[in-house]
Amino acid sequence: MKKKIIIFSVLALVLAIAGTLVYVLTNINSVVKAALEKYGSQAVKTHVSVASVEIRLSQGEGAVLGLTVANPSGFVSPSIITLDTISIRIVKDSVTSTPMVIDNILISGPEVFYEMKADGTANVDILKKNLAESGSSKEEQLQQSRKGKELRLRVGKLVFEKGKVHVRVAKLMDKPYIVELPRLELIDIGKHGGATPAEIARTMATALVQETVKAVAMTQGERLLHKGAEDLLNKYLIK
Repeated sequence: MKKKIIIFSVLALVLAIAGTLVYVLTNINSVVKAALEKYGSQAVKTHVSVASVEIRLSQGEGAVLGLTVANPSGFVSPSIITLDTISIRIVKDSVTSTPMVIDNILISGPEVFYEMKADGTANVDILKKNLAESGSSKEEQLQQSRKGKELRLRVGKLVFEKGKVHVRVAKLMDKPYIVELPRLELIDIGKHGGATPAEIARTMATALVQETVKAVAMTQGERLLHKGAEDLLNKYLIK
């Protein structure tokens, strides 16, 4: 009798695991969309929304469409970052493994909306501060202690290309202009044991913000200096 109970218990556990796996695989688009919005918002401490997700596991491909990061309060533009299309290539054999391996993420045409107020406060600085705080929070430390219980990913290569920055500086009379964003490539994110979705979101956003402030300061430095915006160069280039 005891042996039968054990057998039934094992079968029930197997069925529960199988049922969970089937649910995740058949609803993967909504699961990934919810994860991006949840962990992205946690990382940047502002609202992250995703229009749609299209994952094709049989082909090892996927796409995230219309990812938007809301601007911190007090700034003009409704968004600080928009990523229209994120193309993903997945190592199919790793889907049920830990970490799951994403071979390549390509983000083509990212747009950043840079704003600096008359007092020198920039929206990207607030975003950088939020990213740093989310990385050292108690919640993040708690997640780190549960490594075996959470989704972990390893990203072979992540590329931002053909991006641009919409710049609005109060000391330039708020007249907007556009700066090209250099190609940015990150390698082996989560190389050692994988990274959580929140860690990857924070890595992506931090890298994009850093390149943004460098691009604005370096390509428009002379123009800004002539207009009395020396603080931009002092803040980002003179360390």
